[in-house]
Amino acid sequence: MTKISSHKKMDQEKILLIDDEEQVTEFLADIISREGLESRTANNGSDALEIAKAENCAVAIVDLTMPGLSGIDTIRRLKETDPDMEMIVFTGYPSLESSLAAIESRVFAYLSKPSDRHVILRMVERALERRRLIVENRELLSMLRVERDQLRNEVTAAKRGIERRLENSDSLVGKSESIRKVRHFVAQVAPTDLAVLILGESGTGKDVVARLIHESSGRDPNAFVKINCPAIPESLLESELFGHEPGAFTGAVNSKPGRFKLASGGTVFLDEIGDLPLRLQAKLLQSIEDKCFTPLGSAESLRVDFRIITATNAPIKTLIAEKKFRSDLFYRLDDYSIHLPPLRHRKEDIPLLADHFRGIYSTKFKCPDLEIPSDTLSILSQYKWPGNVRELESFIRRYVLEGGSGTCLELLKRSHSSNPDPGSAVEAVRKTEMDAILSSLNETQWNRRKAAELLGMSYSSLRRRISKYNLDQRKLAHESQ
Repeated sequence: MTKISSHKKMDQEKILLIDDEEQVTEFLADIISREGLESRTANNGSDALEIAKAENCAVAIVDLTMPGLSGIDTIRRLKETDPDMEMIVFTGYPSLESSLAAIESRVFAYLSKPSDRHVILRMVERALERRRLIVENRELLSMLRVERDQLRNEVTAAKRGIERRLENSDSLVGKSESIRKVRHFVAQVAPTDLAVLILGESGTGKDVVARLIHESSGRDPNAFVKINCPAIPESLLESELFGHEPGAFTGAVNSKPGRFKLASGGTVFLDEIGDLPLRLQAKLLQSIEDKCFTPLGSAESLRVDFRIITATNAPIKTLIAEKKFRSDLFYRLDDYSIHLPPLRHRKEDIPLLADHFRGIYSTKFKCPDLEIPSDTLSILSQYKWPGNVRELESFIRRYVLEGGSGTCLELLKRSHSSNPDPGSAVEAVRKTEMDAILSSLNETQWNRRKAAELLGMSYSSLRRRISKYNLDQRKLAHESQ
């Protein structure tokens, strides 16, 4: 079928004239040709069908009463030949029955003989325009389908590329099925702007996954802003999130941009969102929905483009039931959720993770020849690791620091006797981490920021562990007296 474009002239379109009276076809051909249109004539339905098969006709003007094939049958057969051909009935014997049959056959117009030439031409022009629109719409839909398929293929290829890069990444180590699924989920959601909620126990690597999503998103690589909700005092949290102007509160001398503004073009990562004070949850919800917020002390709203990723190890639905977390905020944050498995559910990854951390800390502590024996890896694989990957990293750090022997290894061996006690294993790891922290604090003369850097953890994480293990310097000094 010839593709008709609205940019083409009408004289390139043919009108098929079908009537058993020769003077009628001559009359129609004359008024058609005067308008610059080309026509073909037939005196019966059979001849018309032969012409339609040989040439592309845009519109047919059909008499209903003809010998042989009737006008209605001719219309139906022509529609089978070319469904886009528009039909105009031109009959000297109009009737309700024939008009209903014409409607059923989807004719464009029903004219009675005689008709004014201007009426006939107007119907022909309208029929041509209708045909053009139908054909152009079909072509446009076809182009859109092609573009959609191309875009779908590009997106699929991009996601596969992200997944392959993640497989070779040192950030998310592991070959287990559960970690493979996590990589797949990251690849699926990263190119979108969906809000992501990362769920999992403490130490499973929620911040690692958040950063991987950002790095694979195509957003500004330098605009990743992490906010640890419980690490910031509640009185300062609103200012940290949204910023403030001078005089907004006591001590606010200068204006300060909030973390949301610093994340413009990038990603805001709210860690431990379950600890966000209830009074800030409504403002956070509005900021996420509108991508707009007002700094403290300002009358002007700021519009910022950022993506939101949140994480929590808290039972968020329990918090909602207890009215400690807004359900509307939860559903807004939970466009796409990723559950990180605890380390005890992917034991096959423990040797890989242990070797990965060994490589990092052997370089850092300048003992590149250190290896972890297979029997030690076997002992590590039997732990439940309540602190998950973070706890394993802490143990390997201490193990490497001690040169592959010492207290931590002995504790591991004792805890894995013939009847291992899970409680003693947990205590062994707790003591290992506590000793590593104490060693670093003493080495840095209790400079906590330097100790955190030496341990390879964040300052806030070190503070939490000092509190967790009651490692207060004054208390230790008092006990040592």
